[in-house]
Amino acid sequence: MLCLGIDTALGACSVALASESGLRARRYRAMTAGHAEALAPMAEALMAEAGVAFADLGRIAVTTGPGTFTGQRIGLAFARGLAAALGIGCVGLTTLEVIAAAARAEYPGRPVLVASDARRGEAYVQGFAADGAPLGPPALLTLAGAAQSLAALGGAPVLAGTAAAAIAALLAPGAAALARSDQPDAAIVARLGLALPEPSGPPAPLYLRAPDAKLPGPLKAPPPQYRTRP
Repeated sequence: MLCLGIDTALGACSVALASESGLRARRYRAMTAGHAEALAPMAEALMAEAGVAFADLGRIAVTTGPGTFTGQRIGLAFARGLAAALGIGCVGLTTLEVIAAAARAEYPGRPVLVASDARRGEAYVQGFAADGAPLGPPALLTLAGAAQSLAALGGAPVLAGTAAAAIAALLAPGAAALARSDQPDAAIVARLGLALPEPSGPPAPLYLRAPDAKLPGPLKAPPPQYRTRP
């Protein structure tokens, strides 16, 4: 089965094509804006590089967050729309579990704490055992709280994610190894997506914090205008 992996949730736009035999093609571009304009052309170029058509896909996998409010919605909308058009399943993976998988490949057999920068002195955090099993749900924590979560992992933990260096600065030297990768990679999204069970419905975005931008409320009627007599 061919699986198209997609990520636009954080600081990159990436697409990848994988099957049970391994990675077929991958495209990755670091960016903090412009995901909507880049995603479709990158996907089309990826399929052309691999010599397959979208109709050959058996599954689509996409990151669901946590991430930027706009970025994660772009990838989800594209993945869900394409899956619906093709009549195939669409599965979701969190950005944290994808980053953790990359860290485990770099440091096998060690627990991992993923911490993605959420600004305001906070991070999106989740711990994973050495075998990749999550040690709790994703959470929004202060950097100090994330450092405490790392200490609770035990063993020889690995820090990964865009907030990893800031958290490491709060720890004793050598308390944790720092993973090189701090962004989700669609190659891992596609590989992990192949192993997931058939989805019962489309994936939904994972938000750990309400968006800063508020949707406008209903329009209010203007106050009545009174005409004064001359």
